Amino acid sequence: MRIGVLTENFTGLSGASDLLKHLIFSIASVANEHQIEIFILVKATEYRQYKGIKRWLSKLKEIRTLKNVFKEFKCAKIVAYTQDTPVQVIEKYKLKAVFPYMRLENLGVTTIAYLYDCQHRYLPEFFNERERTARDDYFQQMVNQHKKIIVNAQTVKDDLINFYQAEQAHIFVLPYTPKIDLHFYNDFSKRIKKYNLPKRYFMMSNQFWVHKDHPTAFRAFAEYLKSDPEMEFIFTGSMNDYRRPEYITELQQIIKELKIEKNIRFLGLIPKDEQLQIMKGATAVVQTTLFEGGPGGGSVWDAVSLGIPVILSDIKTNKAVEYKRVHFFHAKNARDLCKKMQEVVKQNYKPIPVESLIEQSQTNMKILGNYLAKLISK
Repeated sequence: MRIGVLTENFTGLSGASDLLKHLIFSIASVANEHQIEIFILVKATEYRQYKGIKRWLSKLKEIRTLKNVFKEFKCAKIVAYTQDTPVQVIEKYKLKAVFPYMRLENLGVTTIAYLYDCQHRYLPEFFNERERTARDDYFQQMVNQHKKIIVNAQTVKDDLINFYQAEQAHIFVLPYTPKIDLHFYNDFSKRIKKYNLPKRYFMMSNQFWVHKDHPTAFRAFAEYLKSDPEMEFIFTGSMNDYRRPEYITELQQIIKELKIEKNIRFLGLIPKDEQLQIMKGATAVVQTTLFEGGPGGGSVWDAVSLGIPVILSDIKTNKAVEYKRVHFFHAKNARDLCKKMQEVVKQNYKPIPVESLIEQSQTNMKILGNYLAKLISK
C-alpha cells in the first residue's frame, strides 16, 4: 500500500512540524507489518521553496533513524510537486491515500483530513469578526467535504459535532502518544551553561499568548515563594502576541507588583535541544493554559516524554493526559496551583531511566502508527 504524507501547512510553526514528524515516524514504525510505502509530498511553486522544505526535512535530528527504517521498505521518497494540488504525483506513484490534508479539493483517493481546534468559539475576543467568520466557513466546508478527519482531542471532535454538525463516524481522535526525537535524550549540559541556571526551578514553555494565562502562574509562584524563597521560575517562548501587542508590558507590570522579579527568568525563544535540556532539570513543568487543541499542548508532550512532573490546568482537553506524574489544578486558580507546586516539591520525584523513556516512546509510535494504518485501510 502506497501512501502520501503531505507537508503543506505543517512546516511553519514548531508545533505543526512536530506533529508532522510524529505522524511520519509513527506510520514508518509499522510500515513492514502493514506493507506500507511512504512518499513525503512537498508542494513547491518554485525550486527554491522546494529546496527550503527539503532542507528542513534533512535537518531533522532523527533523519538517520528514518532512513534506517526506510531501508526496510521497497520505496520511500521525498517527492516535489509544482501544481496547486498533488493530484499528478498521486496518479504517477499510484498512491492509495494521503494525509494529513487541510484543503477542500477532491484528490481522487482516500484523504485523511486534519483540523486543529475551535478556539475562536470559546475565546472570540482573541479574533476579529473576519477571522471568526473565515474559521467557521472553513470548518463547515471541511466537515461537509471529508469523511475521515483526524483531530488531537475528544473535545475537538465534540466541538465539530456540536458547532458544525459533523458526523460522529467521520471524526477520529488520535491517541495520546507522546514521543520526542531520540536526539533529545542526549546530554546538552554544556549548551545551557550560558544561562547560569539555578539549582531548583519550575519551568513553563509556552508562547506568550493571552490564553496561556501566565498571570495565574505568576500569582501562584508569588504565594509559593513565601515558604521557599530560593526557588526560581524559568520561562521560554516567543514574547509577543500579535493580537495584543501590549500584553507583555502588562505581564511585566504584574511581576513588578508581586515583587518576584529576582526569582523569574525569561529566556525567550531558544533552540529546542537547549529548551529540553533545561526541562530535564526542572522540578516540574507548569502549564496554566485555558484552551488547547490537544491534551496539555507541546510543553506537556515534551515533559511526559522526558519523565518530568507536570502541573496542569484541569480544562477538559487536558484531562486526557494519562501520566503518573501529572498534578491537575483548577484552571485560573492561583491558590490551587501554589498548593500543587508544594505537593510536587514534597513528592521529590526521582529521574526515570532513559532506557524506559525511549521504550515508552517507541511503544507510543507503534500505537499511533497502527491507528493510522487501520484508519487508512478502513
